[in-house]
Amino acid sequence: MLRVLVIKRRQLYIALAALIILIVGIMVLVALSQSNETFSESLKYAYKKITPQQAKVLISNNDDLSILDVRSEREFLDGHIQNAILVPYKKAKKNYNTLLDKQKKYLVYCDTGKKSEKIAKLLSSNGFSKVYLLAGGIKKWTYELEK
Repeated sequence: MLRVLVIKRRQLYIALAALIILIVGIMVLVALSQSNETFSESLKYAYKKITPQQAKVLISNNDDLSILDVRSEREFLDGHIQNAILVPYKKAKKNYNTLLDKQKKYLVYCDTGKKSEKIAKLLSSNGFSKVYLLAGGIKKWTYELEK
């Protein structure tokens, strides 16, 4: 009966190695899942949430980027990101297929990011492969606005 409790040294090393591999695997999975990134080149239809700082760099480095403001006309006239195009939420939701080109890159924003996220999901699920979402909307934008 005591023999059952006796573990050979070799078995102990194998068990410890398996445990270490399992812990390392879990740590890698946790680290990868903490990314707020929802965009991947390997995914055909996806969008990526980006910070205002990342958006500023994206705008600076991409002349072919279209910036979509999905707020109301009044909000747009109060201030918007330079070169943004006003496409009110309801219009964008209904007419996105006729208004937009699936091959272009889009940065979408609204006031807080809620409506623009719906538009980003709509676009990405309908074949627009290069869609970026300004996380937090224009309220998080700390750079100069155009009026």
